Amino acid sequence: MCGIVGYSGIKSVENVLVNKLKLLEYRGYDSSGIAVKSGENIKVTKAKGEIANLERVVEPLEGATLGIGHTRWATHGVPCEINAHPHLSMNKEWTIVHNGVIENYSALKTELKERDYEFVSETDTEVVVNLIECYSGKPEVKYDLAAIIKACERLDGSYALAVLNRKSDKIYFAKNKCPLYCGVNDGEFMLSSDPICFVGFSNEYYVLENGEFGYYGNGKLFFCDESMRQTEKEPVKLDCSAYNFKNDFSHFMIKEIYEVKDAISNIMEYYSEKSSWRHFDEIDFKSIKNIKIVGCGTAYHAGLVGANIIERQLGAECGVYVASEYRYASTKTDKNTLAIFISQSGETADTLAAEDIACRKGAKTLAVVNVEYSTLAKTADYFLPIKAGVEIAVASTKAYVAQIVVLYLIAARIKSNLGCGETPVKGELERLKNAVTIRNIEHYKRIADELKSRRSLFMIARGADYCTALEACLKIKETSYINANAYYAGELKHGFLAIVEENFYVCVFASDEKLLSKTLANAEEAKARGAKLILTTCCDLENYNKSNFDIIIKTPKTDELLQPAADIVPWQIIAYYISVAKGLNPDKPRNLAKSVTVE
Repeated sequence: MCGIVGYSGIKSVENVLVNKLKLLEYRGYDSSGIAVKSGENIKVTKAKGEIANLERVVEPLEGATLGIGHTRWATHGVPCEINAHPHLSMNKEWTIVHNGVIENYSALKTELKERDYEFVSETDTEVVVNLIECYSGKPEVKYDLAAIIKACERLDGSYALAVLNRKSDKIYFAKNKCPLYCGVNDGEFMLSSDPICFVGFSNEYYVLENGEFGYYGNGKLFFCDESMRQTEKEPVKLDCSAYNFKNDFSHFMIKEIYEVKDAISNIMEYYSEKSSWRHFDEIDFKSIKNIKIVGCGTAYHAGLVGANIIERQLGAECGVYVASEYRYASTKTDKNTLAIFISQSGETADTLAAEDIACRKGAKTLAVVNVEYSTLAKTADYFLPIKAGVEIAVASTKAYVAQIVVLYLIAARIKSNLGCGETPVKGELERLKNAVTIRNIEHYKRIADELKSRRSLFMIARGADYCTALEACLKIKETSYINANAYYAGELKHGFLAIVEENFYVCVFASDEKLLSKTLANAEEAKARGAKLILTTCCDLENYNKSNFDIIIKTPKTDELLQPAADIVPWQIIAYYISVAKGLNPDKPRNLAKSVTVE
């Protein structure tokens, strides 16, 4: 959500900024802009919509050697050119781009208005840049960076800032609760909210910590704390192999669905090494009395599958919570709790806040994350990567399956560490790899074509199949904007059967052999009301009336605990083709962001 890039060097500043902003498109945005500087002249160019709109209106500023850019996802004020970043201070002395949310911006804005500051946008960011200008005018504030630090001391909330001053040839930066990174290479400097921008620029980068500030100028990179005491930092190596931008497919979403199998292979290779479990094995599992799993969206659904795995493997209760609700729930969390936090990006604001609460309550915190340099990966007591590789499409696909697989391995490892037996994980994951191999693509396209004109869909299931139904609904909502909703099959007669009518599609998930007959009986109730039925199952239907179903998706059978990971792949593909059939872009759903860094 939102993206920052800054550059200082000899290349065309405008081209560098625009090209790097394109790498941040996957995070989600509704407008973009850049500010470039030559001497004391700062030129700002902004546009609503796609970066292509910005690219069309950007004109080079002669002599420009540095600049900052931004992709905005609206939080304060509607998406428009005026609200787009960068923002200038009232007297045009300062220019800023900002990720995050300033919670007390309204009070600060009132204070600044009383000092005769005027505002042109609806954003909290314009408050920040004017606050910096206000402090820079005070006689006791002798340095530009000190003005930025003073302003940041007044901010409640989250921010990553890139700042220009009209009279300085420096790029200033500040970080609190939003990711920010920088790198240098042979006299060039780059600042970004995602290390993805350093690919092709440098093979290492620096990670900014909360409450850290700094600047780059005249060939010097400087870091400091809030007291302006210089801090020393060691660069982190950039794993360029993790960023595979090559795409021979029409969209990243379908490419990433085909990469599900590769993700499982990566996990198997990584976790076959004992060293991968070194820190995790330090946990005293005999002292663990309860397990919590926390996530948002797709990660929450993976957590539901993981909880079923843990309960079945370990015989222990495992609670699953939406991160935004966990923060306010009266759940028992203490030193005997293992709290597992799942996130693709590792920057999800609600998940980070939940992790902070669990940590303060004394729980042992474990991050299950795709982005290994992320905040969640760094702040949790323990970290296990899902090894899915870079995921560009907003709708998560391969990361979802990878999260389930790593949770499966976690349960197996705990079971082994407790001396409760071994799980044949290698053989089961090989079966899963076979199960997720994509087959029958034309069948899925025909289903997508059948569903594309629907305004709503129902999905029903029982047990772990319900998790698959939830995730299938989410994929369809995200990519094609059809109002797909999941219900427990046993709840049919408790309300939503009233909505079922002639030719209404009901999608049935029934891969749990023990619950098959009950789920199919519920499906027949919908059929009797005129519904059309689509069945997804790995079970043998020889003893059932298959003619009840208009369409059947037969999935390969695997370990029943991993079956949800196999059963979701056809629906990821169907969701993709519905989106394409409707003329939408499945990689960039409207109003959504890949990395949700604000509440």
